[in-house]
Amino acid sequence: MNTFSGLELRELQLSLPFVRKKRDELLQRCGLASEDADFAVGIFDSDDRMVATASLAGDVIKGVAADESVRSESLSSTLVSAIISYASQTGVSNLKVFTKPEYEDVFRAMAFHPVGRCESAALLEQDGRLLRSYKEYLEMIPRKGRVGCVVMNANPMTLGHCYLIEEASRQVDTLFVIPVADDVSTQFSYAERIAILRDATSAFHNVTVVEGSHYAISRSTFPSYFIKEVSEVTSAHIELDLDIFARHIAPSLGVDVRFVGSEPTDELTAAYNEGMQRILPSQGIEVCVIDRISEAGGDACGGITGNVISASRVRSLLNEGRVGEAFRLVPKSTLPYLLGHAAAWALKGELDLTPKPGLVDRDNSGSHNDMDYDLMTDSIVSLVPAFTMLAALSIGPDMPSASLIKAVGIEGERRMMEATGGVNTHRGALFSLGLAVVASARLLGRGEVLTTAAIQELIKTTAEGFPRPEGTHGALVSARYGVPTALDAARAGYPEAFGIIGEQNRHRMLLRLMSVMDDSNVYHRCGPEVAAEVKAKATETLSLHDCGLDGALREMDADFISRRISPGGAADMLALALFLRSVASDERIE
Repeated sequence: MNTFSGLELRELQLSLPFVRKKRDELLQRCGLASEDADFAVGIFDSDDRMVATASLAGDVIKGVAADESVRSESLSSTLVSAIISYASQTGVSNLKVFTKPEYEDVFRAMAFHPVGRCESAALLEQDGRLLRSYKEYLEMIPRKGRVGCVVMNANPMTLGHCYLIEEASRQVDTLFVIPVADDVSTQFSYAERIAILRDATSAFHNVTVVEGSHYAISRSTFPSYFIKEVSEVTSAHIELDLDIFARHIAPSLGVDVRFVGSEPTDELTAAYNEGMQRILPSQGIEVCVIDRISEAGGDACGGITGNVISASRVRSLLNEGRVGEAFRLVPKSTLPYLLGHAAAWALKGELDLTPKPGLVDRDNSGSHNDMDYDLMTDSIVSLVPAFTMLAALSIGPDMPSASLIKAVGIEGERRMMEATGGVNTHRGALFSLGLAVVASARLLGRGEVLTTAAIQELIKTTAEGFPRPEGTHGALVSARYGVPTALDAARAGYPEAFGIIGEQNRHRMLLRLMSVMDDSNVYHRCGPEVAAEVKAKATETLSLHDCGLDGALREMDADFISRRISPGGAADMLALALFLRSVASDERIE
């Protein structure tokens, strides 16, 4: 709280409807639209009337407004100072500000540097060196003749993106591809997307994938893009983004023509395309619209094109556990990343299943005092690079050796331990899912159909190359009780996991695994008598109708927690089964 000249500065709790309503009414009176924010402040007069406000969304200052009655008070600096102070405390640097063009000089006086402007908005940022540095980087990139440019999200790259790049490259001497650098609302990270783009375009002699920045389709310049929402501020976002492109990026690269794919379905992208065709030619930049592919046929990136090829479709298939249907929609360069994310999707599917007896789920930490849902989620995210690397190595011309697979697994385990603070959350799942990823990628690389039988056979063959580990909990349990180790299960082709793929109810999948598996986790924690009891209880519960499962599982959960029983091996096999069902051509989730 800060009081000055009869006015009071307060932080606004926008989660409270009446507070948000006051702010929104003030913004409306000032001709500004209401937008979501991470932090906001307001200035109130002696009658408790909000007379000025400013907000911060990410690293962008927005909604700086003052009622007509107090504009002579020059409150903007007070509002912005409060935002800057908050940003500094929370580690946000190089603040940017959206404002009306008539207020641009106010922010220049506060050491903000202009980036772009349109009729209704201007964008400025604190550190003017960043834009200069990016432009200098672009200017140094070699180019010749007629220069074209494509800006794309490629989240992930599809055969449609390949087609656009191929067709554009035929029309120019040099083609620059700029990936969207913002990771907000992107399922595939910027690092993944730019790596895929560079791999997929490596065969084109005149195509260069340059580093992206927040100066081209980012949350700073074009926030509407990331929420896929057409609103009253969308036109300003589009015009501002295109002004920055025409003012800074195009001149630095020497761009003569910008290429874009036609957009028959997405309203926002269609509006952006229309904005390009309306604005860029007046700046001396030609716009060329290339029709999206819709008929089956070949393309330069390899693979089969077809109807409705879009990144959103690929993401939907991945999130629905039908990634096998997405393989035909993407170039070979994308396949390892799809497999890596499919493995993470399967692990998340197992984690989200609730209730699970003795296991971490959305409700509780099961029989573990060192794990919880958030920690397990962090662990899953940390494993994606390892799964992707295993797939990338296996999809190539040569099968990776067992020692190389093991080395990638050890690095994946190191990342996992780093993410979890040393807690072993998914070591077993990394091994079993890693082998399944290797097998799947190997089959895809050879152009073979991913059937469950083919995947299982290749898992067996790959596992034969691994030496038996010594000193692990699994090895000690096996030696003491005669139960199979993780390597034994792999060499047998994980029959329990493959045997439950046809079951649609995930709780029944887990119970079937618990009813037949010699779970080394249970043996290690509780011994053979309890292990036999777990099998019997799972078998008994399976006989119940679906309507009775939830209550029975919650009773089992409470019992298992009280006795520290944790069927972690069954959980790993459930994740494996979900992955197999997602990628295999002969299995689909209803």
